[in-house]
Amino acid sequence: MSAGQHIPLGQAIPDSLHAVSVSIPTMADVIGYEEKRPATIQKLKAGYPRFVLHTCLREIEAHWKRLFDTPEHSIWLTSSESMAKRLQNHLAPAPSKLVKHRGVSGLRIPTDADLDQKAKSYLQHVGGFLSGRQAEDYLVAEGLRDAAEPEPLFAGEDAAAAILETLSPLLDTETSSIVLSNTGMNAFFAAFEAVRSIQSPRGRSSWIKIGWLYTDTMHILDKLSGHDAANVELLDIFDLDQLEQALLERGDRIAGIVTEAPTNPLIQTMDLERIRKLATQHGVYLLVDPTVASPANVNVEPYSDIIINSLTKYAGNEGDVMLGAVAVTDQCPDKDAILNFIKNDVEPPYARDLARIAYQLPAYAELVGTVNQNTAEVVAFLKSHPKVKAVHWAKEKRSRSNFQKIARHPDAIGGLISFEVKADFGAFYDATPLPKGPSFGMKSTLLCPYIFLAHYSLVNTEEGLKTLEKAGITPELMRLAVGDEPVSEIISALKQGLDS
Repeated sequence: MSAGQHIPLGQAIPDSLHAVSVSIPTMADVIGYEEKRPATIQKLKAGYPRFVLHTCLREIEAHWKRLFDTPEHSIWLTSSESMAKRLQNHLAPAPSKLVKHRGVSGLRIPTDADLDQKAKSYLQHVGGFLSGRQAEDYLVAEGLRDAAEPEPLFAGEDAAAAILETLSPLLDTETSSIVLSNTGMNAFFAAFEAVRSIQSPRGRSSWIKIGWLYTDTMHILDKLSGHDAANVELLDIFDLDQLEQALLERGDRIAGIVTEAPTNPLIQTMDLERIRKLATQHGVYLLVDPTVASPANVNVEPYSDIIINSLTKYAGNEGDVMLGAVAVTDQCPDKDAILNFIKNDVEPPYARDLARIAYQLPAYAELVGTVNQNTAEVVAFLKSHPKVKAVHWAKEKRSRSNFQKIARHPDAIGGLISFEVKADFGAFYDATPLPKGPSFGMKSTLLCPYIFLAHYSLVNTEEGLKTLEKAGITPELMRLAVGDEPVSEIISALKQGLDS
């Protein structure tokens, strides 16, 4: 795909039934998407599968309503029967019925806007939706689709083993200590539940969040920690005196610390060495997600008890498969118990998803290398342009030394940049001829107004704007996920937007 192009609203990025991104090319489209305006939503052919229900899942729901003669009910299709039971417990005491047909499970509930939203949000947060490929295969088996869309798959006998062999040196953990999950979000949820299983009996139910975490990570911690949890949010990753003080005051009630290194969207890296020492001192688990820069670029194993990685990014570099991994390091307390819990609790990936990502893995290292080079050149261009106010990237001065501690080599950067423009934010976005949509770590460059897409509720209230300000984030922050196109195309497109 060429970087210098406008893609129509709603077109899948890439052009695949299982694409994880979708074109949202103007600010009017972004607002229409977030406010669920019919004129916008009806044009969407795809979307990030945890946020936009996959078309094959919608087809199964319609089929089941006919099959079971329940048109007045909603059906939420889940990644497994156990996930359907989790959803049932979450929605209780609302009436519901477990449904299973041809190996596909779901929960049937009375159609109600609030109840449907509660079901959708839960499955989104914990990564509990049925795989799009499994849904596609079900529809073929039912005679509702002629055949699965053709796509190249891993030709070997054991796709999971091939993936684990690739991940082992990247996560610096033996393959037996890595567990694959259907999504990166479910990988985090399984790790969260595993730590809770150990820490809750000890009276430790609260969590510390360091930095601006991914939206569903925050939702899991805030909504599912339990009624007695009193979570701590430390938005300034450089003020670790706050962390030390919080642990001194309530360390015996803290289950774990969660952070991303680097963070998203400001691409900052904290002093993981100091956080590691404090976590050990107070008996707290440290969960670290290195997805933003890719574990091919950074090594967080020396500082982590548990590593969470979304394989949808960089590993799934064609942008058409959801998968995650969680690794339990050798220094993790109660390692065997934690690992066994995760293995038994995680939502396993669907076989064809494994085969698809295993096919893409040989391109992983080359993609990361190209993206590192492209990112360095794009940063240099943005810093030199008079209409760019600020550029946030992995080697930004304030956190450069912390990043270098975890960087695998001098050229390590990663593909995410965030920047602020002096010109009109919306006009720049509309005028820039780049693919525009959520996600990153793809061969395709993606531009998005990150806060509007990920935290739209915060840009519409005074309280929300104060929260963003406290985190040092402007609502007009533009996030660029750099791809492997010729860097001249990416820079030319950005220049066109800035100069327009």
